[in-house]
Amino acid sequence: MSGSRSYRQQCGLARALDVLGERWTMLVVRELAMGPRRYKDLLESLSGIGTNMLAARLKTLEAAHVIRPVLLPPPASARAYELTGYGEQLQSILSQLALWGYRLPLPVADNAEARASWALMAMAAMAKPEDVAALNATIEIRVDDEVMAVTADDTGARVSSGAEIGPDLTIDTDLQTFGALAEGRLSPSQSLKNKAVVVHGDRKLFTKFFNVFRIRQQSAA
Repeated sequence: MSGSRSYRQQCGLARALDVLGERWTMLVVRELAMGPRRYKDLLESLSGIGTNMLAARLKTLEAAHVIRPVLLPPPASARAYELTGYGEQLQSILSQLALWGYRLPLPVADNAEARASWALMAMAAMAKPEDVAALNATIEIRVDDEVMAVTADDTGARVSSGAEIGPDLTIDTDLQTFGALAEGRLSPSQSLKNKAVVVHGDRKLFTKFFNVFRIRQQSAA
């Protein structure tokens, strides 16, 4: 980036912020961290960004080789964007920023938007590597109109958008129930008992999943 928007400092952090420091940019990267997304998908996930701003942010990220345009395979056959190998290096940074944000001693706005995918990324960041490796499974999660998957193995936890082929477990529920399970306010067994969740696959894996992946209380101290 050049011109008045640049910090014009020979500092790695300043150079990174020249590209990533604008409003919405890191949230665009967050969405693409789950896999290729079409322009309209990004607009839907980032309510309030506006078409002109999204176009500008994508242009900046593409110019910096953080993202690239791709053509989705059939049946979609649509233009989309994905992280480059260079952009994928931001994955661990995103995870650490999310954990840092959860520890902020600030109240959450009553009208704050919530999505299961955002919670799931935080859950993956909080999971212990040894527990993730022991799970060794792929879980598809359907929450209202969101479809996501988590692959857990000895290389870590990977969260992606869209359906998986042959998952070990499929979980189907609503956002309120998913949030309660994620925060430990509702046990997996109770959610099955009250029929708030539909599970296809190993029910023991369902319980194990929410033992490994959950929103843990974070302290700023």
